[in-house]
Formats: sequence, C-alpha cells, structure tokens
Amino acid sequence: MEKVDFQKKAVVALLGKIAEACGETGVNPNITVSTRHSVTCFQLRRRGGCIQVSVKQSGEMNYYLSDIRGKCSGRKIYYQFCPEDSHECIIEKFAADFGRLYKGLLIADGLSGFTGIYLSYDADTDMELKEYEDYIRTECLSH
Repeated sequence: MEKVDFQKKAVVALLGKIAEACGETGVNPNITVSTRHSVTCFQLRRRGGCIQVSVKQSGEMNYYLSDIRGKCSGRKIYYQFCPEDSHECIIEKFAADFGRLYKGLLIADGLSGFTGIYLSYDADTDMELKEYEDYIRTECLSH
C-alpha cells in the first residue's frame, strides 16, 4: 500500500469509529478534523480533556492526550510506515484503539488524569486501557 492510500484509509477508518462512539454514547462532542500540509488531525475535546490524533502522509500516526488539570502526555508515536507491514491490520487496530479511547472520553467527560495511556500498533490495548475503563465503570456508569 502506498503512503497516501494508507493515510486516506486510516482517516476514513478513524472517522467511522469516532462516529460509532458518538452514536453509542449519545454524545455530541466537540470534534475538529483538519488537513494541512499533508497531515490530517483529529481533535476531540470533552470538558477539558483532549485527544489529538494526527495521520501524516508520510505514514506516521501520532497522538497526545491532555486533561483539565493541564497534564499532557506529549506527542507519542502510534505507528511509523514500513512497506513490509500488514497495513490493513494496522489501520483496523488503529481505528479500534482510538475509537475505544474516544468512547471512554465521551462516557467519562474527560481523561480524569489518565494521560499516561500508551497506545501503539504493537501494544496490548486491553492492558493499556484497563485502569481507565475500570474507572469509567466504577465512577461514571455506576451513578
């Protein structure tokens, strides 16, 4: 897959997961999607929390997380394009990982200090989101 096609498919997949998360939660969040200089950037803000994901034409996917208290993860790289990789699988996991994180943000009304979440195409998403999703279940859904 060419880098440009990779970017287009990743953007479409992520947009679909964001829409799915909004539909499942019934929340109409503050979403900004922009493309400049061959970089598509998604920003989802919710009560002081922000998830920003960038998909570059170079094939790099990166993100940063910030919360209402001013804690910020700094830019973290999710994936860097390699021609030998299985790009369809990477795009699918990328969209699923960030769709899941977006859904959590919508339910929890923010990141609530969970800016240290590390997502990567080769990371265990269940392990990385466990504490945040446990917090959502106990603190946000039980009330």
